[in-house]
Amino acid sequence: MKHFFFSLKARERVMALAALLIAALLWGSGAWARVNEGWEAWRAYEDEALEQKAVLAKEREIRNATAVAVQGLDSGHGFDQAKLIAEAVNATNEAGLSANTEAPKTTKAGKFAVHSLQLSCRKADMAGILRFYDSVKTRAPYLALSQVSLTSERGTAGTVTFKATLTALELIGEIPGAKAAAEGAEPAPGAEGK
Repeated sequence: MKHFFFSLKARERVMALAALLIAALLWGSGAWARVNEGWEAWRAYEDEALEQKAVLAKEREIRNATAVAVQGLDSGHGFDQAKLIAEAVNATNEAGLSANTEAPKTTKAGKFAVHSLQLSCRKADMAGILRFYDSVKTRAPYLALSQVSLTSERGTAGTVTFKATLTALELIGEIPGAKAAAEGAEPAPGAEGK
């Protein structure tokens, strides 16, 4: 290899060295980017681990706060999928709107079931939307409105297409420690994990 390099003309040697230098720079910058990405990922994992440790350290406090937050909720109350659809239809009718709905989706987590219903109303006026919002607000905390979107209707002055997600909370069973929190006492140590 050495013999081949020195048998080249001076101009060819310079070009070969320049090509080698460019290849080394490209490889080095790629290696630096990979090292930097790895470092950033490691820092993100470390930050996330510290965050999770802080949350786990406050477990008793979080459980007590949760118990206080749900003390006003009654077991067996709330809205299941059928009630959610019925309440959505009633609320839109009360507001003078005509809604199209999709099938509700349910997520269960522990003692809670959260049902989500997508609805849309075409050619809705703002007064009707505000009446709908007030109607939903009276059904809180078991019913909530989220992901609201208003799009102006073309060709029709003063009307919009209203899209929203109506979310219903259903308390499936009793929350351990909720009665104790309502009375101001801490839940029994064994009652938290049950």
